[in-house]
Amino acid sequence: MARHLQVWSVTLTVWTAVIAYSLQSLNALQTQYPALNDTELLHCECKEKGCQAVFWYWQPTSRPRDFHFLFYYNNADKVTYGPAVSQTKYKGSRKDGMRVNYLLKITSIQESDAGFYSCLIQYSNRNELGSPGIKLRPGEKAPTPPPPPKPPKTPPPCRCRNRIIRRDPQGCGRLVLWPLVGVLLCLAVVLISTLYYFSRLPKKCRHRLAMKKQLQFG
Repeated sequence: MARHLQVWSVTLTVWTAVIAYSLQSLNALQTQYPALNDTELLHCECKEKGCQAVFWYWQPTSRPRDFHFLFYYNNADKVTYGPAVSQTKYKGSRKDGMRVNYLLKITSIQESDAGFYSCLIQYSNRNELGSPGIKLRPGEKAPTPPPPPKPPKTPPPCRCRNRIIRRDPQGCGRLVLWPLVGVLLCLAVVLISTLYYFSRLPKKCRHRLAMKKQLQFG
């Protein structure tokens, strides 16, 4: 009798906090999509050592204002169910590992089992919510996750003068353009110099011929 009074005392004092917490953390909920008539496991992880028991609660999707206490489960495998809760449909267990996980097993899942499931963990000196909660959506198809973003395409490296140089947005064109411009400028200077020389050549020849005649008749 004392255990029943303790369970109901905890239930009455914590249900408001659980509802408020669930509404604040809807984006952090884990959503599960079990098939109808299947069995589903819900996890409640202890955040630290010293957890002794767990309280499981359920808010139905069809009646979101209702708040049901399912059962209390401790480390000695003792279970205390809430009123009118099926002892064959809901089962509790514990899984030990790096962290303790309390499990809620729901058999013969139906659409009426949809809703928000939350857990309250009992430590030696306090009670604390175990996780943001689990949203159960029986018979529904899980949404397809968006495809991962494609990595940007990196152009392959190009070889310039027997060296592998990473291609920039303009490719190897920039690496070849400036040497080509320099060669063309050199050719232009040589051509202009040559033309200038040959344009001056006849004048030089006439000047030398005049000087030669002056020497002959002088």
